[in-house]
Amino acid sequence: MLRRVHNLIVKEVIHFRRDWVLTLFILLVPALQLILMTRSIEQGIAHQPVVILDQDHSRLSRRLVTALDNTEELWVRFQVQDPDKMRYLLDSGQAKLAVLIPAGFARGVGDPRTSQQVQLIVDGTNVVVASTIMGAASGAISQVAAQLASALGLIVPELVDFRTNIRFNPTLDYRAYSMPAQLGFITYQVALVVAALGLARERELGTLEQLMVSPLRPAELTLGKGVPAAVIGGLNFAVMWAISLTIFDVPMNGSPLLLALLTVPFLTAVVGWGLVLSAISRTQQQAILFVFVQAMVEITLSGFLVPVESMPPLLQTLSHFVPLRHYLVIIRSIMLKGTPLSDLWPHVAALVALSLVTGLVGLRSVARRME
Repeated sequence: MLRRVHNLIVKEVIHFRRDWVLTLFILLVPALQLILMTRSIEQGIAHQPVVILDQDHSRLSRRLVTALDNTEELWVRFQVQDPDKMRYLLDSGQAKLAVLIPAGFARGVGDPRTSQQVQLIVDGTNVVVASTIMGAASGAISQVAAQLASALGLIVPELVDFRTNIRFNPTLDYRAYSMPAQLGFITYQVALVVAALGLARERELGTLEQLMVSPLRPAELTLGKGVPAAVIGGLNFAVMWAISLTIFDVPMNGSPLLLALLTVPFLTAVVGWGLVLSAISRTQQQAILFVFVQAMVEITLSGFLVPVESMPPLLQTLSHFVPLRHYLVIIRSIMLKGTPLSDLWPHVAALVALSLVTGLVGLRSVARRME
């Protein structure tokens, strides 16, 4: 079995070596795309999760929390009493903003000689979202302060002094947010295209019948077509990851080994879908059209353009079945936050499950074509 799979992989390598136009496209265009893609579209940011640490427990602090929750861009999802719990929710990505209301907040508001501090801690991994929720939170707090100042007869409403602390991306550098997402998406593109062209190319060239009458089993043909696609996707990932670190100075705060290991199930899931598209395509042109449709669906549901939290409930549910959605969370968390595996396990488990399902579906699709 291994010898037959090896021979099929060698056949694929020889094909790529002879078709230098396709090889040049696979190797150079993704890197060029990564360099040119410096912007992406973000819109419709709303209901971003917020964690509140209220140490004052006064009527005024509750009024402040209500004002934050009534802001369209914010959603007060957590109220905790432990600073460690607050940091955990922020580090794990479950909260995008943490608000710390200190003890004695209400008592000091009535003293015009002092200002009370409210600390905002923002997750800066997503620059656009961070800027939006910072503005929304600052506006809500300023509005409450202005109302209090008016009630107390003060001319200058400076009762509340809120301090902002941006974590993971302190300068709100757009590259640090966009590059990991682009890295994941381009790796997805390359692996999906190469896998989708495998059987479609054989069928168009008239060599699929030769493979069908050969001693190759469906599992061997699937591995022979899938392994080269996964390897090419992995090589592109390594090249673009190096470009991101060296040319664009994207931080790498987590473990490179962990990121590489978690890229394997992602590539497996993508290649599985690519083999399904290849099995149902009669020509390479048809395979590319299927890839285009598949990519558009995954981009929409992955959070690449619009945060998943801002999508309708139905689309949020469907996004759980999109490998790219989970991988974007993983790659951003590892590169920007240095998140360990223990905090990523829900997305890792989903990615592994999706890779197994798509692998089995791809195997079944290839087997049906050989029948």
